[in-house]
Amino acid sequence: MSVRPLVLASGSSARASVLRAAGIEFVVDRPDVDERAHDELLLSHGPGALAVHLARLKLETVAGRHPDSLVLAADQVGVLGDGDQVTMLVQQPTFDGAVGQLLTMSGTTHLLVNGLVLLDTLTGREAIGTDVQTVTMRTYERAAAEAYVRRFEPYESAGSYRLEDQERMAPEDRLLDGVAGEDPTGVLGLPLPLFLRMLEEVSSP
Repeated sequence: MSVRPLVLASGSSARASVLRAAGIEFVVDRPDVDERAHDELLLSHGPGALAVHLARLKLETVAGRHPDSLVLAADQVGVLGDGDQVTMLVQQPTFDGAVGQLLTMSGTTHLLVNGLVLLDTLTGREAIGTDVQTVTMRTYERAAAEAYVRRFEPYESAGSYRLEDQERMAPEDRLLDGVAGEDPTGVLGLPLPLFLRMLEEVSSP
């Protein structure tokens, strides 16, 4: 990895935990971007392009403050359904909102689509990547959704759940049935193998 500092343009504790667990040093510069203002682009752009668009907005907010650095921005778009029936999974800041969203997901499969943009602010070299995680939910009743939200308070998570919470639950109480993707870090919003490939791309001679 380059000796230049890595700046994570995200306030996500989950993304920071991915880098920290991999032994990668970084600093956080939280961008000021209203992600919900761009929700209407989902149908016209698709989730992958929307995630990259939002990541680029975050990067542009932060990059000017960090010359001679590597700036990484990421966004994750969760979608349930397809075509004209697609629904975006978003943060639900209230108990009833989180429970309601979880109930719409019971017994279904949804996508978590990550968009990453990595910029070397010294050379101007840039790498862009997307990652898709397919998440299948178990069939559960309202009582299970309420118990989960009450215990873990996933109000800052799109989809109103967190992968890491499932490991702290009894197997019969878990909401997730399975995850398919290149690497589980993609569920956390920063797919590590994709980031490492992008890092090699911008750092190669």
